[in-house]
Amino acid sequence: MKLLRYRAFISVGVTVLLLLSSLSAAGYYAWTYLERAEVVLADIEPKYARLLGWQRSDAPLRKAVLESFNSLKRWSYPEEQDPAKAGNDVQQRARHAAEVGGMSIVSSQVLPPASENGPPRIPVSLTVEGSLQSLQATLSGLFADSPALFVDSLNMHSIDKGDPKQPQQVTVTMVVYSLLRQP
Repeated sequence: MKLLRYRAFISVGVTVLLLLSSLSAAGYYAWTYLERAEVVLADIEPKYARLLGWQRSDAPLRKAVLESFNSLKRWSYPEEQDPAKAGNDVQQRARHAAEVGGMSIVSSQVLPPASENGPPRIPVSLTVEGSLQSLQATLSGLFADSPALFVDSLNMHSIDKGDPKQPQQVTVTMVVYSLLRQP
């Protein structure tokens, strides 16, 4: 009989206990979900900050790319120029620099274009003779023009004239090249 008397209290107590357990289970789930979200946010936050930094530096980066592209024009031939024409121009400019520098030209030859790890190169083989001072003037003349000519290889051999009072004479075989921009 006692059980019947406390039946209302027991049913209310069990209901409250079930309600509290379901609330505590929901609270535990919410707490673990919050902890996982904080871990994910801690992982994402540096990436997001980096993206914001890139977004803020977008204009300066675009400006730097345009400036580098414009400076590339000084160093290379345009992409629409025929490589054979560019090769002939490189050959004429290299010969002119050697003549202005005081070297006598033995031979010159346009080599086939090469494109190893970068923009295509237009090489020219040039063999010249003259003094060391003339060679120095020739090399400085190669870099003064636009598009610039670069020296890929240089082999130098001394010519013995027999007179030590004469300036040192050398035979130089060099490969000079210029760059061809890619589209």
